[in-house]
Amino acid sequence: MFAKILLTVAVVAFIWFGFKYLGRRAELRRREPGQRVPPPPPGSDHAETMVECRVCGTWQPGRTARSCGRSDCPY
Repeated sequence: MFAKILLTVAVVAFIWFGFKYLGRRAELRRREPGQRVPPPPPGSDHAETMVECRVCGTWQPGRTARSCGRSDCPY
């Protein structure tokens, strides 16, 4: 009994993810070649650490943090 239920769930999941995969492929084919976003190069990290200004509370990229314009800004 348990095996039949498990098999039914596996078949439904296989069909569900199959349709999702085929839909995604069709969507990518419909796009024009100029609209495709190239994958990032291997080893590149696009995430950046953000730091909060202690004076005004705004968030800025850690590497390029700039002054918020106040006289007591730490950047």
